[in-house]
Amino acid sequence: MDTNLLRTFCQLAEDKNYRVASEHLYITQSALTKKIKRLEEQLNVELFDRGRHGAELTQMGKILLPEAKRLLKAFDSFKTLSTFVAEGTSGHLNIGFGISSFHEAPNYIAQFKQEHPNVHVSLHDYPSHMLVEELLVGNLQLGFDRLPAKPPLTAIPLFTDRLAIAIHESEIIDEANLWASLSHHNYLALSRGRNPTMNKHISAYLWEAQQRPVIVEEADDLITVLALVSARLGYTIIPASVSRISQPQIRFIPLPGEDAEWSVGLLWNSEFSDPARQAFIQKVISALP
Repeated sequence: MDTNLLRTFCQLAEDKNYRVASEHLYITQSALTKKIKRLEEQLNVELFDRGRHGAELTQMGKILLPEAKRLLKAFDSFKTLSTFVAEGTSGHLNIGFGISSFHEAPNYIAQFKQEHPNVHVSLHDYPSHMLVEELLVGNLQLGFDRLPAKPPLTAIPLFTDRLAIAIHESEIIDEANLWASLSHHNYLALSRGRNPTMNKHISAYLWEAQQRPVIVEEADDLITVLALVSARLGYTIIPASVSRISQPQIRFIPLPGEDAEWSVGLLWNSEFSDPARQAFIQKVISALP
């Protein structure tokens, strides 16, 4: 259905006069007559009674007019929305984040929403390996994750994180003899199944440091392992950035060395395009120091 024909129908129904309606539509009366005839042929009904006094709606015309107006209004709304989407000022973003960006991801989203309130944002917590998979298949438009990123993923670095010991503040720890002090405490770990990337990094660091702590208990998620530490059941090794959302009674001791450090960035799949995503990326770039 040609919306231009519907617009012609609605205008003539309002003006009830071919000359006036043609002036409002900036077309000739002949062109107006042809448009109405074409619409009537497509619908297989007569819409107007033509007489000396102009154009009066037929009974079928009166029935169809409200629906024609509704369709035009919906189409105009659709065109407006499509413009906003193309500009990146409207749409929907699925964004993933991991352990290291618990604090940064919501902050960047809050800044973006202040300027783009019509873009709906959904935030999803994923372990690193799953976040990458979701970006690759297009289920996520953006993700905050560790770097480097492999093609087709593209990334911009945001900050640096490192491994840290998390232990209850009441426990006496000699940082000069860190591992000897920790040998008297239980080791609590994030599970391998739920956090394979982080677990691999921690295992590699412990191997290089020649430490083999025995895992007493495993937790599937960050909140649980922090709760175990808060209950003085032992210590864990997690990203130092987690201290921003941790219980105040938990002490964080950053681990030394380049092997304990990694970069965190904003990732996206360059094989997909999305104006709203691009607007978010530009907002993040502008917020960088």
